[in-house]
Amino acid sequence: MNAHSDRLGDRLTPPFDEAAFLAHLGDPARMAPFVDFVMRRLLASHHHGIFWGDRMLTLDKAAGFLSDPAFAAAWEQVRGAHDYDQYDEAQSIAWRLNTLVWAAKTALRLPEGDFVECGVFQGDMSLVTLLASGLLGSGRHLHLFDSFDGIDPARLVEGEYAGFGNYVEMANSHYRKPGLYEGVAARFAPYPQVSVHKGFLPESLEGRAPDRIAWLHIDLNAAKPEIDTLSVLFDRIVPGGLIVLDDYGWLPFKAQRDAEDIFFAERGYAVLELPTGQGLVVKRP
Repeated sequence: MNAHSDRLGDRLTPPFDEAAFLAHLGDPARMAPFVDFVMRRLLASHHHGIFWGDRMLTLDKAAGFLSDPAFAAAWEQVRGAHDYDQYDEAQSIAWRLNTLVWAAKTALRLPEGDFVECGVFQGDMSLVTLLASGLLGSGRHLHLFDSFDGIDPARLVEGEYAGFGNYVEMANSHYRKPGLYEGVAARFAPYPQVSVHKGFLPESLEGRAPDRIAWLHIDLNAAKPEIDTLSVLFDRIVPGGLIVLDDYGWLPFKAQRDAEDIFFAERGYAVLELPTGQGLVVKRP
């Protein structure tokens, strides 16, 4: 075997050996860069536009939000701040953020209602929404709620992450990062229209949640806390108000999707599943 026989190019030399090719890419350290190469180089040579981020690929879509100056500036402040998956971070969660910004812009056209995010992590989504939507200077208040102590296993339903290994342990390695609350509080300290509330949900809503809500973003990574939170807040959402469910369309969060489908169906709603993995509901007039 020569010194270069382990290179990917050698695996593609006719006659093509599919088994050897797949074995070569069995190492995740090799697979992710190869997939990025296919998306960014090979596909790009045959298409006018590529969006590759957050495990979502689109071909020949405008993705016009990426060139919006306010969005682009806000996105640059958070891009690369957290690894959301093993693939390149050039576009990452930008499309998910666009959903939140669009919903916030729409909510600002309503005559009343504040903004609430339940599940904040380090505040990247909150910051982009604040800076890119026009929320600053609008007179509306943004309330940020998070335990800042990760996912409480005692609040999970039985078998919630069956088939997805040690998801909670992996997630809590990020969500229980020391100093997380202090970092978020400092990040939003320059903005008096933002309040950061620490504590598990829904308990921490008591005496803190606004009476009228125009925009609600829920990202708690657990079915029972999300339903309990929705139960407290749904009636406070004003007509035309928007609810974005961050985890709704992702496979590991089937328990959340099932519970939310029941919750909204009981109220005469159906959740719109978005390609970003989010779910969207608009409160009826």
